[in-house]
Amino acid sequence: MQPIDSKIKRAQRKGAGVYVLTGLLTLGVLGAFGLWLFFIKGFSVLVGPSDALSSAKIELVSGFAWVGNSSVYTLGGEVSIKVSAPTFEPSLVSINDQSPSTIDIMLMPSPAVINAQVILGENSRSQTQYLAQTQWFLDGVLIYIGAELEYKTAPGSYQLRATNPYFTASIQSLSLVRAQTVELSARLGEVSGIITINSLPSGVEVNIDGDNQGKTPLIFAAKGGRYAVRLSSDDYLTIEETIAVQTNTLSPVRNYQLLPKPGVLNISASPNNGLLLINNIEYSLGQIDLAANKPHKIHYTKAGHTSYINTINVNKETPTRINVSLTPLYGQVTITTNVPAALSINGNSTQKSPVSARFLAVKQSVTASAQGFRSASTSFTPQANKTNNVNINLLTEFAARKAEGKPLFINTLGIAMRKFNGDAFTMGSPANETGRRRNEHQVDLDFSRPFWVSEKEITQTQFSAFLGASTGVNSNLPITGISWLEAAQYCNWLSQQEGLPVFYRFNNGRYMGADVSSNGYRLPTEGEWEWLAKKAKRAVSTVYVWGNQEKLRDNQGNFADKSMNTAQLIFFDDYEDGKAGPADVGSFKADRIGLYDLDGNVSEWVHDYYTTSLPDMSKRHLDYLGAARGESWVIKGGNYETGRLRELRAAFREFSSSGKETIGFRIARYDSRE
Repeated sequence: MQPIDSKIKRAQRKGAGVYVLTGLLTLGVLGAFGLWLFFIKGFSVLVGPSDALSSAKIELVSGFAWVGNSSVYTLGGEVSIKVSAPTFEPSLVSINDQSPSTIDIMLMPSPAVINAQVILGENSRSQTQYLAQTQWFLDGVLIYIGAELEYKTAPGSYQLRATNPYFTASIQSLSLVRAQTVELSARLGEVSGIITINSLPSGVEVNIDGDNQGKTPLIFAAKGGRYAVRLSSDDYLTIEETIAVQTNTLSPVRNYQLLPKPGVLNISASPNNGLLLINNIEYSLGQIDLAANKPHKIHYTKAGHTSYINTINVNKETPTRINVSLTPLYGQVTITTNVPAALSINGNSTQKSPVSARFLAVKQSVTASAQGFRSASTSFTPQANKTNNVNINLLTEFAARKAEGKPLFINTLGIAMRKFNGDAFTMGSPANETGRRRNEHQVDLDFSRPFWVSEKEITQTQFSAFLGASTGVNSNLPITGISWLEAAQYCNWLSQQEGLPVFYRFNNGRYMGADVSSNGYRLPTEGEWEWLAKKAKRAVSTVYVWGNQEKLRDNQGNFADKSMNTAQLIFFDDYEDGKAGPADVGSFKADRIGLYDLDGNVSEWVHDYYTTSLPDMSKRHLDYLGAARGESWVIKGGNYETGRLRELRAAFREFSSSGKETIGFRIARYDSRE
C-alpha cells in the first residue's frame, strides 16, 4: 500500500505545479495585452473618390505598424504608407503622433496620354522637311511644336488641332478617360499657290530651285514650301531670294529693280586728304565701283586749295583712272595786338606782334599772350590773293574778371570749356544710312547763339564737390549712375557758384522746365551734341565723330574691345583699346574740335526730352531744344560696352528716365550776351 500512496502524492504535487505555471502564463499574456492596449494608437483611412474606394490598397512603406483594409495601428513614432488604386495615381502619406485619427486621402486620376504623329495626304508631294514646324493645339492652347506629339492630360473631352504654315490643318475631337493611351495620326493636306515675279528691266532669266523657269514677267504654280529664286543677266547684278508659299501667303508677288553691273574708277589726288564727292555722295580715294555707261559728276575739294570738278563715264571692261592735283591758295595776313604780345599760330609759337605773313586760305587760330594780361585767342580764314588784317585786344586779368563778374568757378574744379559757333545742318540720319533706326528723324537746324561745351565728361571728383566735402572723392573717372535730374541740378549749382542765372527751374525738387534766355550752365542740346559730333570743322556732315570710315583704329576710343569677350556677347573682336571698363576722362586723343570721349567711354545725357512724336520737319529750327515735354530724356554717344559700329554713329540716340552705370554727361552754356 505504501508505494501506491507515494505515487499518488507525487502525482498530486505535479498537477498542482502545472496549474500554477498555466496561471502565471495566463497572467503574463493578459498583462502584455493590457500594455498593448495602453500604448497602441489606431488611425482610420478614408480613401476617395468613390471610384477608387472599392479597389483601394494600403501598404506599409516604412516604420512599425499593422495595416488593415482601412486602418493603421502604430506603437508610436512616424510611419509611411502608400495608398493606391487602379487608374489612379498612388499617394504617399506620413503618420505620426500629431496626425488626426481619421485620415482623408483623395487619389488623383491617372492622366491620359496622347501619342500623335503628322502624316501627309495621299496627294501631297514629299515635303517632310517642313513637318518639324507643326504646332499642336489642345482646346486652342499651344502644347508642342514638332512632327511627333507625346502629351499627358487630365481625362475629359478635347479638340486636338495640328497646324503647319505649309499645309492645311487637321482637327480631331477626343474623349479621354483616365490612364488611357491614345494613338493618333494627324493628316495634313497640300496647299497650292502662285509665285509672281516681275523685274525692271524685264526679260531676265529666272531660276527656281535650280531649274530654269523662263524670263520675267513669270507666273509659277507652286505647292506649299520654300523656293530658292535667282534672277540673272549679263548686264545686271544677280538677285537671289527665298520665297515661301504658305497658308497665309499663297500668292507672293516680287517686283525686282535690277542694278547695272558696275564699272571701275581708280582715283588718286594730291593732297590726298581732301573731300571726294561723286554725284554728291562722299567716297574715299582709290578704287570705286560706279554704274557703267552713265555720267558721273566728280568734285574733289580741300580747304585752301582750288577745286576739281569733272564729269566722266566708266565702262565695265576697262577701269577709268584719274589723278587730281589741287593748287594751294594763300592770303597775306597782318596780325596786331593792343599791347606787345607773343603769338602762337595754330599751336606753333612765332615772334611778337605785329606779324605779317602769308597763310594758306583755311581757318587759322592765333593766341596772343602778354605778361599781366589774360591770353586771348581768335581764328581767321585768309582770303586768297588779298591782304587780311586781324586785331586782338588783350585785357588784364583784373579787367577780364571784372567784365565777367567773378572768376570762373569751373576752373577751380578743372573743367575746361570750348566755344563753338554752330552752322546750319541736318540732325538725324538719311534713310540710306547703314544702321539707321526709325527714331533718327531728320530735322533741319541752325544756331543763332555761340555756345560753350566742356572738353571732357564730368568726373567723379568734380561731381562730388556738388554733393559736399564729406562725400568728396579723388577720381578722374566719369561720374555715372546719376539721373538726368541730378545732372541738371549739378548744372544749376555751377551757375549759382558763378552768379549766372540758372537754366533749369525746379520747384520743391520737381522739374518745371528751362529758362531758354539764361546763359547758365546746362546740358548740351541734342542738336548741339550732334553738330559737334558730325559737322563741326567739316565741309559736310560725317557719319561718325572720326569721319565716315567703317574701320576702327586701335586706341581710337573706349569701346567694347576684344577684352570684353567674357563679359558680354557683343564686342569688336578685331579692336583693342586697353580698357575693360570706364577710363579716366581724356585718356584717348581729342577729336578734330578738341573734345574728348564724344563717341565713347560713357554715353551722355543731353538736354532734350525723348518723345515718339515727330517734330515739325517743314521748317529749319533755330536754337532747337527738342520736345516741350516727355517722360524720359535723350542719350547720345557710345560707351565702353558698345560693340556695334552702328551705335557709334553720331545720329544714334537712346533714351532713359533713370541713371545707368554707362551714362555720364558733359556741360554746356550759351555765350554771354554783353
